[in-house]
Amino acid sequence: VSLLLTGTAVFSQLLADNDINIPTTQSFINYLALSLWFGFKFIRRGQRPRERWWKYLIIAIADVEGNFVLVLAYQYTTITSIQLLDCFSIPVVMFISWRLFRAQFRRVHFGGAFLCILGLGLLVMSDSLVGGSNQSSEEPAQNPFLGDVLVMIGATLYGISNTGQEYMVKERDRVEFLAHLGSFGALIGGIQMGITEHNEIHNFFVNASLLNFAYLLGFNCCLLGMYILVPILLELSSATFMNLSLLTADFYSLAVAIFLFNTKPSILYFVAFAVIIAGLVMYNVAGEPTSNLHRHTMLKTQSEEEMSAGILDSGGSSAVEEKY
Repeated sequence: VSLLLTGTAVFSQLLADNDINIPTTQSFINYLALSLWFGFKFIRRGQRPRERWWKYLIIAIADVEGNFVLVLAYQYTTITSIQLLDCFSIPVVMFISWRLFRAQFRRVHFGGAFLCILGLGLLVMSDSLVGGSNQSSEEPAQNPFLGDVLVMIGATLYGISNTGQEYMVKERDRVEFLAHLGSFGALIGGIQMGITEHNEIHNFFVNASLLNFAYLLGFNCCLLGMYILVPILLELSSATFMNLSLLTADFYSLAVAIFLFNTKPSILYFVAFAVIIAGLVMYNVAGEPTSNLHRHTMLKTQSEEEMSAGILDSGGSSAVEEKY
Protein backbone atom coordinates (compact mmCIF):
# COMPACT_ATOMS: atom_id res chain seq x y z
CA VAL A 1 0.00 0.00 0.00
CA SER A 2 2.84 2.40 0.83
CA LEU A 3 4.44 1.81 -2.58
CA LEU A 4 1.11 2.50 -4.31
CA LEU A 5 0.69 5.65 -2.22
CA THR A 6 4.14 6.80 -3.26
CA GLY A 7 3.25 5.97 -6.87
CA THR A 8 0.20 8.27 -6.82
CA ALA A 9 2.38 11.04 -5.38
CA VAL A 10 5.06 10.61 -8.06
CA PHE A 11 2.60 10.61 -10.98
CA SER A 12 0.73 13.61 -9.54
CA GLN A 13 3.98 15.54 -9.26
CA LEU A 14 4.96 14.60 -12.83
CA LEU A 15 1.58 15.81 -14.14
CA ALA A 16 1.86 19.04 -12.15
CA ASP A 17 5.37 19.64 -13.51
CA ASN A 18 3.88 19.36 -17.02
CA ASP A 19 1.24 21.99 -16.16
CA ILE A 20 -1.60 19.42 -16.11
CA ASN A 21 -4.20 20.67 -13.64
CA ILE A 22 -7.17 18.27 -13.70
CA PRO A 23 -7.42 17.03 -10.07
CA THR A 24 -11.03 15.79 -10.27
CA THR A 25 -10.48 14.09 -13.63
CA GLN A 26 -7.42 12.27 -12.29
CA SER A 27 -9.51 10.47 -9.67
CA PHE A 28 -12.70 10.12 -11.76
CA ILE A 29 -11.28 7.19 -13.74
CA ASN A 30 -10.62 5.32 -10.49
CA TYR A 31 -14.19 5.80 -9.22
CA LEU A 32 -15.61 4.76 -12.58
CA ALA A 33 -13.55 1.56 -12.54
CA LEU A 34 -14.69 0.79 -8.97
CA SER A 35 -18.36 1.35 -9.85
CA LEU A 36 -18.18 -0.93 -12.88
CA TRP A 37 -16.14 -3.70 -11.26
CA PHE A 38 -17.65 -3.92 -7.78
CA GLY A 39 -21.07 -2.65 -8.91
CA PHE A 40 -21.34 -5.62 -11.26
CA LYS A 41 -20.24 -8.01 -8.48
CA PHE A 42 -22.76 -6.53 -6.06
CA ILE A 43 -25.63 -6.71 -8.58
CA ARG A 44 -24.83 -10.36 -9.33
CA ARG A 45 -25.41 -11.19 -5.67
CA GLY A 46 -29.02 -10.07 -5.93
CA GLN A 47 -28.92 -8.62 -2.42
CA ARG A 48 -30.31 -5.37 -1.09
CA PRO A 49 -27.86 -2.84 0.42
CA ARG A 50 -27.28 -3.34 4.13
CA GLU A 51 -26.69 0.36 4.76
CA ARG A 52 -28.61 3.52 3.84
CA TRP A 53 -27.49 5.23 0.64
CA TRP A 54 -26.92 8.67 2.17
CA LYS A 55 -24.17 7.34 4.43
CA TYR A 56 -22.25 6.12 1.38
CA LEU A 57 -22.89 9.51 -0.23
CA ILE A 58 -21.31 11.38 2.70
CA ILE A 59 -18.22 9.15 2.60
CA ALA A 60 -18.00 9.56 -1.19
CA ILE A 61 -18.18 13.37 -0.95
CA ALA A 62 -15.38 13.44 1.63
CA ASP A 63 -13.29 11.03 -0.44
CA VAL A 64 -13.76 12.80 -3.79
CA GLU A 65 -13.06 16.25 -2.38
CA GLY A 66 -10.12 14.90 -0.38
CA ASN A 67 -8.57 13.56 -3.57
CA PHE A 68 -9.39 16.82 -5.38
CA VAL A 69 -7.76 19.08 -2.79
CA LEU A 70 -4.72 16.84 -2.32
CA VAL A 71 -4.00 16.54 -6.06
CA LEU A 72 -4.54 20.30 -6.43
CA ALA A 73 -1.88 20.88 -3.76
CA TYR A 74 0.79 19.53 -6.14
CA GLN A 75 0.34 22.74 -8.16
CA TYR A 76 1.57 24.80 -5.19
CA THR A 77 3.96 22.78 -3.06
CA THR A 78 6.35 19.82 -3.24
CA ILE A 79 5.92 16.06 -2.96
CA THR A 80 7.99 15.98 0.25
CA SER A 81 5.71 18.42 2.06
CA ILE A 82 2.55 16.72 0.83
CA GLN A 83 3.59 13.24 1.91
CA LEU A 84 4.43 14.46 5.43
CA LEU A 85 1.46 16.78 5.86
CA ASP A 86 -1.11 14.13 4.98
CA CYS A 87 -0.42 12.45 8.33
CA PHE A 88 -2.66 15.22 9.72
CA SER A 89 -5.42 12.65 9.10
CA ILE A 90 -4.26 10.80 12.26
CA PRO A 91 -5.54 13.36 14.82
CA VAL A 92 -8.68 13.76 12.68
CA VAL A 93 -9.33 10.00 12.81
CA MET A 94 -8.62 10.02 16.56
CA PHE A 95 -11.20 12.74 17.16
CA ILE A 96 -13.90 11.10 15.00
CA SER A 97 -13.25 7.67 16.53
CA TRP A 98 -13.51 9.17 20.01
CA ARG A 99 -16.79 10.93 19.23
CA LEU A 100 -18.53 8.23 17.20
CA PHE A 101 -17.03 4.94 18.36
CA ARG A 102 -16.05 5.91 21.94
CA ALA A 103 -12.45 4.98 21.23
CA GLN A 104 -10.22 4.86 24.30
CA PHE A 105 -6.75 6.24 23.61
CA ARG A 106 -3.70 5.94 25.81
CA ARG A 107 -1.40 8.77 26.74
CA VAL A 108 1.13 7.40 24.28
CA HIS A 109 -1.44 7.84 21.48
CA PHE A 110 -1.94 11.48 22.41
CA GLY A 111 1.82 11.97 22.69
CA GLY A 112 2.33 10.58 19.19
CA ALA A 113 -0.46 12.78 17.78
CA PHE A 114 1.06 15.82 19.51
CA LEU A 115 4.46 15.16 17.94
CA CYS A 116 2.81 14.81 14.50
CA ILE A 117 1.06 18.16 14.91
CA LEU A 118 4.30 19.74 16.17
CA GLY A 119 6.15 18.40 13.15
CA LEU A 120 3.40 19.71 10.86
CA GLY A 121 3.84 23.16 12.37
CA LEU A 122 7.60 23.03 11.75
CA LEU A 123 7.02 21.89 8.17
CA VAL A 124 4.57 24.71 7.42
CA MET A 125 7.05 27.15 8.96
CA SER A 126 9.80 25.70 6.77
CA ASP A 127 7.71 26.07 3.61
CA SER A 128 6.52 29.58 4.39
CA LEU A 129 9.80 31.05 5.68
CA VAL A 130 12.47 29.17 3.71
CA GLY A 131 10.35 27.73 0.90
CA GLY A 132 13.06 28.46 -1.61
CA SER A 133 15.38 25.86 -0.09
CA ASN A 134 12.71 23.20 0.19
CA GLN A 135 11.95 22.77 -3.48
CA SER A 136 13.23 21.55 -6.80
CA SER A 137 16.33 23.16 -8.19
CA GLU A 138 14.59 23.29 -11.60
CA GLU A 139 11.26 24.97 -10.83
CA PRO A 140 10.20 26.57 -7.52
CA ALA A 141 6.92 25.80 -5.82
CA GLN A 142 4.30 28.44 -6.63
CA ASN A 143 2.84 28.96 -3.16
CA PRO A 144 4.10 26.49 -0.51
CA PHE A 145 1.95 27.88 2.30
CA LEU A 146 -1.27 27.57 0.26
CA GLY A 147 -0.23 24.08 -0.79
CA ASP A 148 0.31 23.08 2.84
CA VAL A 149 -3.14 24.38 3.82
CA LEU A 150 -4.72 22.44 0.94
CA VAL A 151 -2.97 19.25 2.06
CA MET A 152 -4.27 19.60 5.63
CA ILE A 153 -7.80 20.21 4.32
CA GLY A 154 -7.45 17.11 2.17
CA ALA A 155 -6.07 15.12 5.10
CA THR A 156 -9.09 16.16 7.19
CA LEU A 157 -11.44 14.91 4.47
CA TYR A 158 -9.39 11.71 4.19
CA GLY A 159 -9.75 11.22 7.95
CA ILE A 160 -13.54 11.43 7.63
CA SER A 161 -13.51 9.05 4.66
CA ASN A 162 -11.14 6.54 6.28
CA THR A 163 -13.17 6.39 9.49
CA GLY A 164 -16.36 5.74 7.53
CA GLN A 165 -14.55 3.15 5.42
CA GLU A 166 -13.30 1.29 8.49
CA TYR A 167 -16.84 1.13 9.85
CA MET A 168 -18.33 -0.05 6.55
CA VAL A 169 -15.86 -2.84 5.83
CA LYS A 170 -15.96 -4.18 9.40
CA GLU A 171 -19.66 -3.78 10.12
CA ARG A 172 -21.14 -4.11 6.65
CA ASP A 173 -19.60 -5.48 3.43
CA ARG A 174 -16.47 -4.62 1.43
CA VAL A 175 -17.96 -5.24 -2.03
CA GLU A 176 -21.11 -3.25 -1.22
CA PHE A 177 -19.03 -0.36 0.13
CA LEU A 178 -16.69 -0.17 -2.88
CA ALA A 179 -19.62 -0.45 -5.31
CA HIS A 180 -21.41 2.49 -3.68
CA LEU A 181 -18.22 4.51 -3.19
CA GLY A 182 -17.34 4.06 -6.86
CA SER A 183 -20.86 4.90 -8.07
CA PHE A 184 -21.33 8.00 -5.93
CA GLY A 185 -17.69 9.02 -6.49
CA ALA A 186 -18.05 8.78 -10.27
CA LEU A 187 -21.32 10.75 -10.15
CA ILE A 188 -19.89 13.54 -7.97
CA GLY A 189 -16.60 13.62 -9.85
CA GLY A 190 -18.31 13.62 -13.26
CA ILE A 191 -20.50 16.61 -12.36
CA GLN A 192 -17.60 18.48 -10.76
CA MET A 193 -15.13 17.95 -13.60
CA GLY A 194 -17.79 18.94 -16.16
CA ILE A 195 -18.36 22.24 -14.35
CA THR A 196 -14.84 23.19 -13.24
CA GLU A 197 -12.40 21.39 -15.53
CA HIS A 198 -13.95 21.29 -19.02
CA ASN A 199 -11.42 23.80 -20.39
CA GLU A 200 -8.46 21.95 -18.86
CA ILE A 201 -9.77 18.61 -20.18
CA HIS A 202 -10.13 20.12 -23.66
CA ASN A 203 -6.57 21.44 -23.55
CA PHE A 204 -5.32 18.08 -22.27
CA PHE A 205 -6.67 16.28 -25.35
CA VAL A 206 -5.83 19.07 -27.81
CA ASN A 207 -2.23 19.15 -26.65
CA ALA A 208 -2.20 15.37 -26.39
CA SER A 209 1.04 13.94 -25.07
CA LEU A 210 1.64 10.21 -24.84
CA LEU A 211 3.77 10.82 -21.75
CA ASN A 212 0.97 12.67 -19.94
CA PHE A 213 -1.49 9.89 -20.81
CA ALA A 214 1.00 7.41 -19.35
CA TYR A 215 1.31 9.49 -16.15
CA LEU A 216 -2.50 9.65 -15.87
CA LEU A 217 -2.80 5.90 -16.40
CA GLY A 218 -0.04 5.21 -13.86
CA PHE A 219 -1.75 7.43 -11.28
CA ASN A 220 -5.08 5.64 -11.66
CA CYS A 221 -3.52 2.17 -11.60
CA CYS A 222 -1.81 3.00 -8.28
CA LEU A 223 -4.95 4.64 -6.89
CA LEU A 224 -7.19 1.73 -7.93
CA GLY A 225 -4.77 -0.73 -6.33
CA MET A 226 -4.91 1.26 -3.08
CA TYR A 227 -8.71 1.36 -3.05
CA ILE A 228 -8.87 -2.41 -3.55
CA LEU A 229 -6.19 -3.35 -1.01
CA VAL A 230 -6.98 -0.94 1.84
CA PRO A 231 -10.44 -2.45 2.67
CA ILE A 232 -8.90 -5.93 2.65
CA LEU A 233 -6.23 -4.78 5.12
CA LEU A 234 -8.89 -3.23 7.33
CA GLU A 235 -10.87 -6.48 7.27
CA LEU A 236 -7.86 -8.64 8.14
CA SER A 237 -6.19 -6.32 10.62
CA SER A 238 -6.78 -2.74 11.71
CA ALA A 239 -6.07 0.89 10.94
CA THR A 240 -2.64 0.47 12.55
CA PHE A 241 -1.34 -1.02 9.31
CA MET A 242 -2.52 2.10 7.50
CA ASN A 243 -0.39 4.26 9.77
CA LEU A 244 2.60 2.00 9.25
CA SER A 245 2.11 2.22 5.50
CA LEU A 246 2.03 6.00 5.80
CA LEU A 247 5.28 5.84 7.76
CA THR A 248 7.12 3.86 5.08
CA ALA A 249 5.60 6.00 2.29
CA ASP A 250 7.25 9.07 3.81
CA PHE A 251 10.67 7.44 3.44
CA TYR A 252 9.96 6.35 -0.14
CA SER A 253 8.69 9.80 -1.09
CA LEU A 254 11.70 11.55 0.39
CA ALA A 255 14.05 9.30 -1.59
CA VAL A 256 12.05 9.82 -4.81
CA ALA A 257 11.92 13.59 -4.30
CA ILE A 258 15.68 13.85 -3.83
CA PHE A 259 16.79 11.53 -6.63
CA LEU A 260 13.98 11.98 -9.20
CA PHE A 261 12.82 15.57 -8.74
CA ASN A 262 16.13 17.04 -7.50
CA THR A 263 14.40 18.41 -4.42
CA LYS A 264 16.66 20.03 -1.84
CA PRO A 265 14.89 20.03 1.55
CA SER A 266 15.94 22.58 4.13
CA ILE A 267 17.42 21.67 7.51
CA LEU A 268 14.13 22.59 9.16
CA TYR A 269 12.37 20.08 6.89
CA PHE A 270 14.55 17.22 8.19
CA VAL A 271 13.81 18.32 11.77
CA ALA A 272 10.08 18.24 11.00
CA PHE A 273 10.53 14.88 9.26
CA ALA A 274 12.22 13.39 12.35
CA VAL A 275 9.55 14.77 14.71
CA ILE A 276 6.66 13.44 12.58
CA ILE A 277 8.27 10.02 12.18
CA ALA A 278 8.80 9.87 15.96
CA GLY A 279 5.14 10.72 16.48
CA LEU A 280 3.99 8.03 14.03
CA VAL A 281 6.21 5.42 15.67
CA MET A 282 4.98 6.38 19.14
CA TYR A 283 1.35 6.20 18.01
CA ASN A 284 1.78 2.76 16.44
CA VAL A 285 3.82 1.31 19.32
CA ALA A 286 0.89 2.04 21.64
CA GLY A 287 -1.24 -0.43 19.68
CA GLU A 288 -4.80 -0.10 18.44
CA PRO A 289 -7.16 1.82 20.74
CA THR A 290 -10.23 -0.05 21.94
CA SER A 291 -13.60 1.17 20.70
CA ASN A 292 -17.20 0.08 20.23
CA LEU A 293 -16.35 -0.75 16.64
CA HIS A 294 -13.43 -2.92 17.74
CA ARG A 295 -15.58 -4.73 20.31
CA HIS A 296 -18.41 -5.26 17.81
CA THR A 297 -15.93 -6.72 15.33
CA MET A 298 -14.56 -9.13 17.95
CA LEU A 299 -18.07 -10.21 18.94
CA LYS A 300 -19.00 -10.64 15.28
CA THR A 301 -15.92 -12.79 14.65
CA GLN A 302 -16.57 -14.82 17.81
CA SER A 303 -20.21 -15.35 16.81
CA GLU A 304 -19.19 -16.52 13.33
CA GLU A 305 -16.66 -18.95 14.83
CA GLU A 306 -19.24 -20.34 17.25
CA MET A 307 -21.75 -20.69 14.41
CA SER A 308 -19.20 -22.56 12.29
CA ALA A 309 -18.32 -24.81 15.21
CA GLY A 310 -22.01 -25.52 15.79
CA ILE A 311 -22.53 -26.46 12.16
CA LEU A 312 -19.54 -28.81 12.27
CA ASP A 313 -20.78 -30.40 15.51
CA SER A 314 -24.30 -30.90 14.15
CA GLY A 315 -22.88 -32.32 10.93
CA GLY A 316 -20.72 -34.75 12.92
CA SER A 317 -23.65 -35.81 15.10
CA SER A 318 -25.83 -36.43 12.06
CA ALA A 319 -23.13 -38.57 10.49
CA VAL A 320 -22.84 -40.63 13.67
CA GLU A 321 -26.61 -41.11 13.87
CA GLU A 322 -26.77 -42.23 10.23
CA LYS A 323 -23.93 -44.67 10.83
CA TYR A 324 -25.76 -46.35 13.68
